[in-house]
Amino acid sequence: MNIDPKVLRKYNVPVPRYTSYPTVPFWKEQIDTDRWEEVFSEEFLKDNVQNGISVYMHLPFCESLCTYCGCNKKITTNHNVEGEYIEAVLGEWKLYRQLMCQPPIIREIHLGGGTPTFFSPANLEFLINSIANRAVVHPRHEFSIEGHPNNTTMDHLRTLYGLGFRRISYGV
Repeated sequence: MNIDPKVLRKYNVPVPRYTSYPTVPFWKEQIDTDRWEEVFSEEFLKDNVQNGISVYMHLPFCESLCTYCGCNKKITTNHNVEGEYIEAVLGEWKLYRQLMCQPPIIREIHLGGGTPTFFSPANLEFLINSIANRAVVHPRHEFSIEGHPNNTTMDHLRTLYGLGFRRISYGV
Protein backbone atom coordinates (compact mmCIF):
# COMPACT_ATOMS: atom_id res chain seq x y z
CA MET A 1 0.00 0.00 0.00
CA ASN A 2 1.28 3.47 -0.86
CA ILE A 3 0.25 6.51 1.13
CA ASP A 4 0.54 9.92 -0.43
CA PRO A 5 3.14 11.88 1.64
CA LYS A 6 0.83 14.94 1.62
CA VAL A 7 -1.94 12.93 3.26
CA LEU A 8 0.51 11.50 5.78
CA ARG A 9 1.81 14.97 6.71
CA LYS A 10 -1.74 16.31 7.01
CA TYR A 11 -3.02 13.63 9.38
CA ASN A 12 0.11 12.56 11.24
CA VAL A 13 -0.38 15.09 14.05
CA PRO A 14 -1.20 14.71 17.73
CA VAL A 15 -4.87 15.22 18.57
CA PRO A 16 -6.87 14.91 21.77
CA ARG A 17 -8.26 11.50 22.61
CA TYR A 18 -11.95 11.16 21.88
CA THR A 19 -13.44 10.84 25.36
CA SER A 20 -16.59 12.91 25.19
CA TYR A 21 -18.74 14.91 22.85
CA PRO A 22 -18.34 17.73 22.63
CA THR A 23 -14.71 17.48 23.58
CA VAL A 24 -13.54 19.33 26.68
CA PRO A 25 -12.08 22.41 24.92
CA PHE A 26 -15.60 23.25 23.72
CA TRP A 27 -17.27 23.07 27.14
CA LYS A 28 -18.36 26.61 27.96
CA GLU A 29 -21.37 26.67 30.24
CA GLN A 30 -20.62 27.41 33.87
CA ILE A 31 -22.87 25.66 36.36
CA ASP A 32 -22.89 25.89 40.14
CA THR A 33 -23.12 22.87 42.41
CA ASP A 34 -26.79 23.31 43.31
CA ARG A 35 -27.81 23.56 39.66
CA TRP A 36 -25.63 20.58 38.72
CA GLU A 37 -27.29 18.46 41.41
CA GLU A 38 -30.74 19.57 40.21
CA VAL A 39 -29.94 18.69 36.59
CA PHE A 40 -28.42 15.36 37.62
CA SER A 41 -31.57 14.41 39.56
CA GLU A 42 -33.87 15.50 36.71
CA GLU A 43 -31.94 13.58 34.07
CA PHE A 44 -31.68 10.53 36.30
CA LEU A 45 -35.47 10.49 36.75
CA LYS A 46 -36.05 10.85 33.01
CA ASP A 47 -33.75 8.00 32.04
CA ASN A 48 -33.74 5.57 34.94
CA VAL A 49 -37.12 3.88 34.46
CA GLN A 50 -37.11 3.94 30.67
CA ASN A 51 -33.49 3.06 29.93
CA GLY A 52 -31.69 2.35 33.18
CA ILE A 53 -28.26 3.78 33.88
CA SER A 54 -24.74 2.95 32.77
CA VAL A 55 -21.97 2.97 35.36
CA TYR A 56 -18.31 3.34 34.43
CA MET A 57 -15.71 2.82 37.13
CA HIS A 58 -12.11 3.69 36.43
CA LEU A 59 -9.68 1.37 38.20
CA PRO A 60 -6.35 2.95 37.29
CA PHE A 61 -3.81 0.49 38.68
CA CYS A 62 -1.50 -1.66 36.55
CA GLU A 63 1.46 -3.82 37.44
CA SER A 64 3.30 -2.77 34.28
CA LEU A 65 2.94 -0.20 31.52
CA CYS A 66 1.50 -1.31 28.18
CA THR A 67 3.30 0.35 25.28
CA TYR A 68 0.05 1.52 23.64
CA CYS A 69 -1.60 2.94 26.77
CA GLY A 70 -2.89 6.50 26.85
CA CYS A 71 -5.10 6.00 29.89
CA ASN A 72 -4.92 7.61 33.29
CA LYS A 73 -3.00 4.94 35.21
CA LYS A 74 -0.79 4.26 38.21
CA ILE A 75 1.92 1.64 37.78
CA THR A 76 2.46 -0.32 40.99
CA THR A 77 2.84 -3.83 42.31
CA ASN A 78 1.49 -2.75 45.71
CA HIS A 79 -1.95 -4.34 45.96
CA ASN A 80 -2.58 -2.66 49.31
CA VAL A 81 -3.98 0.27 47.29
CA GLU A 82 -7.05 -1.75 46.30
CA GLY A 83 -9.09 -1.37 49.49
CA GLU A 84 -8.58 2.36 49.91
CA TYR A 85 -9.38 3.01 46.25
CA ILE A 86 -12.56 0.92 46.38
CA GLU A 87 -13.69 2.83 49.48
CA ALA A 88 -13.15 6.11 47.59
CA VAL A 89 -15.20 4.86 44.61
CA LEU A 90 -17.98 3.72 46.93
CA GLY A 91 -17.87 7.08 48.71
CA GLU A 92 -18.43 8.84 45.39
CA TRP A 93 -21.22 6.38 44.51
CA LYS A 94 -22.89 7.24 47.83
CA LEU A 95 -22.88 10.93 46.86
CA TYR A 96 -24.58 10.11 43.55
CA ARG A 97 -27.10 7.83 45.28
CA GLN A 98 -28.14 10.73 47.53
CA LEU A 99 -29.24 12.57 44.38
CA MET A 100 -31.25 9.59 43.07
CA CYS A 101 -34.75 9.65 44.54
CA GLN A 102 -35.40 6.04 43.52
CA PRO A 103 -33.29 2.90 43.21
CA PRO A 104 -31.17 3.00 40.06
CA ILE A 105 -31.86 0.42 37.38
CA ILE A 106 -28.38 -0.64 36.34
CA ARG A 107 -28.32 -1.50 32.65
CA GLU A 108 -24.56 -1.44 32.13
CA ILE A 109 -21.41 -1.59 34.22
CA HIS A 110 -18.00 -1.17 32.66
CA LEU A 111 -14.79 -1.49 34.63
CA GLY A 112 -11.99 0.28 32.79
CA GLY A 113 -8.46 1.20 33.59
CA GLY A 114 -5.70 0.86 34.06
CA THR A 115 -6.16 -2.85 34.48
CA PRO A 116 -9.22 -3.71 36.58
CA THR A 117 -8.02 -7.31 36.94
CA PHE A 118 -5.15 -5.83 38.96
CA PHE A 119 -7.76 -5.97 41.76
CA SER A 120 -8.32 -9.29 43.49
CA PRO A 121 -11.46 -11.24 42.59
CA ALA A 122 -12.71 -10.72 46.17
CA ASN A 123 -12.28 -6.94 45.92
CA LEU A 124 -13.99 -6.81 42.51
CA GLU A 125 -16.88 -8.83 43.94
CA PHE A 126 -17.14 -6.47 46.93
CA LEU A 127 -17.13 -3.44 44.61
CA ILE A 128 -19.84 -4.74 42.27
CA ASN A 129 -22.04 -6.05 45.09
CA SER A 130 -21.74 -2.71 46.89
CA ILE A 131 -22.74 -0.79 43.75
CA ALA A 132 -25.66 -3.16 43.09
CA ASN A 133 -26.86 -3.00 46.71
CA ARG A 134 -30.28 -1.29 46.84
CA ALA A 135 -30.27 -1.04 43.05
CA VAL A 136 -32.09 -3.07 40.42
CA VAL A 137 -29.93 -4.92 37.92
CA HIS A 138 -31.77 -4.93 34.59
CA PRO A 139 -32.53 -8.47 33.37
CA ARG A 140 -30.76 -7.72 30.07
CA HIS A 141 -27.78 -5.98 31.65
CA GLU A 142 -24.39 -5.77 29.98
CA PHE A 143 -21.38 -5.90 32.29
CA SER A 144 -17.89 -5.65 30.80
CA ILE A 145 -14.35 -5.30 32.05
CA GLU A 146 -10.90 -4.56 30.69
CA GLY A 147 -8.16 -6.98 31.63
CA HIS A 148 -4.62 -8.06 30.91
CA PRO A 149 -3.69 -11.67 30.11
CA ASN A 150 -0.78 -11.54 32.59
CA ASN A 151 -2.96 -11.01 35.65
CA THR A 152 -6.45 -12.26 34.78
CA THR A 153 -6.87 -15.58 36.56
CA MET A 154 -9.50 -18.29 36.34
CA ASP A 155 -10.68 -17.06 39.74
CA HIS A 156 -11.21 -13.60 38.20
CA LEU A 157 -13.20 -15.12 35.34
CA ARG A 158 -15.37 -17.29 37.61
CA THR A 159 -16.05 -14.39 39.98
CA LEU A 160 -16.88 -11.95 37.19
CA TYR A 161 -19.11 -14.49 35.43
CA GLY A 162 -20.96 -15.06 38.70
CA LEU A 163 -21.51 -11.30 38.96
CA GLY A 164 -23.05 -11.15 35.47
CA PHE A 165 -20.05 -10.07 33.39
CA ARG A 166 -20.12 -11.51 29.88
CA ARG A 167 -17.52 -9.38 28.10
CA ILE A 168 -13.83 -8.85 28.72
CA SER A 169 -11.49 -6.77 26.57
CA TYR A 170 -7.81 -7.62 26.63
CA GLY A 171 -5.09 -5.23 25.61
CA VAL A 172 -2.26 -7.03 23.87
